[in-house]
Amino acid sequence: MSAPELLHCIPIPAGNYKDVFDLQSIRMVILHNIIIRGINSMLHYSGQVEPGTSSYKSFLTYCNEVLVNLHKHHRLEEERYFPFLESHLGAGTMSGNLDQHEAFKVPLATFETLLNDLRSDKATWNVQSFRKSIYDFANLLKAHLSEEIDTIRPAVLKVKITREQLDAHEHETDKYFIANTSLTKDPQIFFINGDGVHGAWFPPMPGPISFVSKAVLWHLHSDRWRFGSCDKNMHVKPEFAAYEPAKEK
Repeated sequence: MSAPELLHCIPIPAGNYKDVFDLQSIRMVILHNIIIRGINSMLHYSGQVEPGTSSYKSFLTYCNEVLVNLHKHHRLEEERYFPFLESHLGAGTMSGNLDQHEAFKVPLATFETLLNDLRSDKATWNVQSFRKSIYDFANLLKAHLSEEIDTIRPAVLKVKITREQLDAHEHETDKYFIANTSLTKDPQIFFINGDGVHGAWFPPMPGPISFVSKAVLWHLHSDRWRFGSCDKNMHVKPEFAAYEPAKEK
């Protein structure tokens, strides 16, 4: 079986993530690359599982976790982040991003239906069909994930948003994350598709919680986490290394 064509991660924006204006585009790329690595891992490992095995079931469950993360990310954008930006930058300034969300919604839903049917044994496994269904939404999604970054560059935000306003939004977003995070799933999906080179600080969490997430809670679902692009310490696996991002100059 031929190896699937994987997606390249998005270059990391220049700047200092500790500066709240620089943080917006840097963190967004970190999050977008987590999504891209999730897609790459689905494509890669789809050629290494066989129906009727425990690995197959675990792989399909992992794919579902990738989609859950994708939906949570876009829900946060649409319900909280974009409205905040438009309240300062002007109504409609994020409409292009929202239009792009709509563009891949149908093929993404088609893949989700296939995945759910495979998990419930309503569909028969075919790796070529599985990969094609991923590509049908992934190519549109990758273009969106890349293009969105220019809409939140520091130069764009500084025109109409103050540092105090952005800091206040960050504080509210932190509270939202705490209230909507599953410690048995969310840190783990970030770790196994994260960036230990450019984004070792993400996800930002106290050391003891990070330790528990890796040393204790990890084992609740370790069968699915082995399908990520990285190990639990965000060290990228060799088969995915060629698709890792450089830093913008």
